[in-house]
Amino acid sequence: MPDFTKKAVEMLLKGATLVSEPCPYCKGVRIMKDGNAFCANCGRGSEEEKIVKSEESVPEAKETTATEQLDQKIRELTEELRHEKDHSKQQMILRSIEEIITIKEKLKGL
Repeated sequence: MPDFTKKAVEMLLKGATLVSEPCPYCKGVRIMKDGNAFCANCGRGSEEEKIVKSEESVPEAKETTATEQLDQKIRELTEELRHEKDHSKQQMILRSIEEIITIKEKLKGL
């Protein structure tokens, strides 16, 4: 399995941001750069999905740090894991949480 975490961290270092919505394919953490989304879990990106933001449809939100967004994603995934009965989906959620923790550790090292 390719290491998409490294690519996600590189994108964050180059100014990418975390997307609040999970990947529609695997529920992993997504990174946004130049309107293209990339999933740090499954690697799907701009080929499958192009996200276009409409300024009038997106209200101004308080700026959050990457670490705060990652913490929120861990909380969401933990809640999702609590209710999930399918073992394979539980494993996917746990891998996503593990990758988020790895990204947080790499961000702390900067």
